[in-house]
Order: sequence, then structure tokens, then C-alpha cells
Amino acid sequence: MNDDLVIRSPADDELDIVASVMVEAYAEFAETMAPDAWSAFAQHIANVRGRLDDAELLVAERDGRIVGAVTLFTAWRGAQLDAYGVRMLAVPPPERGTGVAHALISEAIRRARAAGKRRVVVTVTPEMETARDIFDHLGFERDPALDHEPGPGVYAAGYALHLDRVSGPREGPPGADRETP
Repeated sequence: MNDDLVIRSPADDELDIVASVMVEAYAEFAETMAPDAWSAFAQHIANVRGRLDDAELLVAERDGRIVGAVTLFTAWRGAQLDAYGVRMLAVPPPERGTGVAHALISEAIRRARAAGKRRVVVTVTPEMETARDIFDHLGFERDPALDHEPGPGVYAAGYALHLDRVSGPREGPPGADRETP
């Protein structure tokens, strides 16, 4: 599907680039947040080094450029050891619709299976319609037990992919012309 994409772990000297890619991908949400809230959120997104103790970072590379990233938490919220948590799926606007998000999530699913996990879980905000479409397409199901409020007035709905119920990622991204973070 994406023969020109390479999904891999970033090198240490690429982490600032990854941070920039992630902030760029989420920048569209700045206008819906209070300036202080956006500032705190942007700092959180950009703190890729801070997440490496608890998580694995994957990047998508095309033609020598990082065009997307995702963070995988191998013990979702510390309590659900059977799950990989997918967080901060980031695809900047110029790369949306090219299958980057689908490739990153498919690799996350592959890694979760290889690690013997039973589920892959994710939360998305109401504004992330296309991300929800991608997760729906890949077989994720709504799981209200994962819902939470990551910040005041910010609601995130949970979804889970039960790896024992599906054989693998479905081919081809939905809405390939409109991927969002």
C-alpha cells in the first residue's frame, strides 16, 4: 500500500524533528482551545523525550523526511497490562490522505500482537472525526470504560481493538483524502 513509507523508531538526533511534526499535526486544534490550554497541550505533545521512559515512539519516513509519528504505551494507564495504548497519532496536513496514519496504526497493531497483547486501545476527542474513521475501519470498537477527561473540558472517547477477534489490519485507509491527527 505504502511502498514509499518506512515505519521505524526515530534516532536520538531526530527527536526535535518529531516534536515539530507532532505539534504541526495538532496545531489545527489551537483555535478551539484557550491560549493557556493550547500552550500546555503543545508542550505536552512536543515532549517526546519525556515519554520515551514509558513508551515507544514510531515515525513514518518518506523520501528521507519524517511525515508522521505515533506514541505506543505498552501498559495503558499503568493498569491494563493486556493493552498497547496508541497516543498522539500525528500526521501533518501536507501528508494527510496518503496512508501515513493507517501505516503507523497497522505497525502498532503488529507490534502489539508480537508482544502478546490482547488489545490496542486509543482515545480520541470529538474533533478528531477522521481519526475515528481510521480506527473504525481497522476494527476498533467503542469502549466507554476508556473514556476520560485529559484536561478541563476536554473529553476523550475510548476505542479498543480486540486482537483475538480480528486477523489483522484491513487494507487501505478510509477517507484517504482527509486523514487527521
